[in-house]
Amino acid sequence: MLSKLLLTILTKALSLATPEISEGIRQLVAEMVERAEKTPNPWDDVFCDLLQGIVGKPGDRLSPAEVGE
Repeated sequence: MLSKLLLTILTKALSLATPEISEGIRQLVAEMVERAEKTPNPWDDVFCDLLQGIVGKPGDRLSPAEVGE
């Protein structure tokens, strides 16, 4: 229940951000995904992939979470 609430809050907040900020977040998360792939901890990959699933990849107009609303 709490995780669904957090996801809802995050996607709503992202949808209210300017396109420049949304794209900046996507780029930041993409960099985190690249760094996570270089660590020995597989949970880094899981966490960063989940974040990218929420905010999308650089160049996306809408995040995957917004599309699913």
